Amino acid sequence: MPGSAKSASKRSPSSSIVAVVAIANTAVSTVDWPRRGSGQADWITGAACQRKDWSTHKHQCQPKKQPSWILKITIPDSRDPQIYRTLVCPDGATFEQLHYAIQIAFGWAASHSYDFVARDPTAEERPVEDIMALIQRRMAQDKGEQRDFGPRQNFIRIVIPNDHKMIDSLHSYDRKHSQTPEKKADKVYVGEQFNKKEWKNAEWEYMYDFGDNWGHEIEIIGRGKVDDTFRCTEGNGHGIAEDAGSMPGWEELKNAYRAVNPTDEQKEKMHWFENQASNFDPEGLKGRESYVDLSVINALLDSNIE
Repeated sequence: MPGSAKSASKRSPSSSIVAVVAIANTAVSTVDWPRRGSGQADWITGAACQRKDWSTHKHQCQPKKQPSWILKITIPDSRDPQIYRTLVCPDGATFEQLHYAIQIAFGWAASHSYDFVARDPTAEERPVEDIMALIQRRMAQDKGEQRDFGPRQNFIRIVIPNDHKMIDSLHSYDRKHSQTPEKKADKVYVGEQFNKKEWKNAEWEYMYDFGDNWGHEIEIIGRGKVDDTFRCTEGNGHGIAEDAGSMPGWEELKNAYRAVNPTDEQKEKMHWFENQASNFDPEGLKGRESYVDLSVINALLDSNIE
């Protein structure tokens, strides 16, 4: 896996950053793509390259590199402040690499499932599902049957390569649809998908943690220069605490730090965030809800995503 995770907000180098980088470094070794400065031309033109698994890497192997993509990625449900990052993403990056770049930029801990979807803006809305229909669908899923929940919503779904290893993977059934093709994130290239004419008006979304459902809207705001590296150029909002309990839980944690006289329960929440969360921050949130350290983010992007 080609990435690591660094907090979008400042983390103590001796604590949470170290923990996140350890996760990222484990990931880096599992994805095989050309390192910066390597002799790419020596191997992209060989006959063996073009015969073996050519479809999985032909976009990256094109002799002429394409301009990078400038992406504004926002957690739309976040408020006061709204949390976002602007990333420069290489055209030849895989979606797995983009996943780890997002993990770094937002300070996640890479401990849950994820997917990317290209939403169809013309799709019919899903109906409200009554409790009996939900129970019947869940029972069918337990038997290995895939039952669609409403009409197709997405043009394509790009999924984590090893979803079965994540504890929240059981919740991924509702993200599947029989009419939505799925591809593995380590086999699909960003430029290839963003250039698809079939879904040029698609609304891209990155979903992390199918339990807490941290949705990230991806807006393509432009193209940059030809660039092989990820960079974060702008951002706002401290990274959210992993396993906070969706957005209501994050708001409760922020309110704990805002309280003049915090309750015992609020003190417990603050202690948990500063010492026990997967992406814990020993400096806490007080006065730091909007803090972002771009220099640390970019150092981690540069050292952990090849």
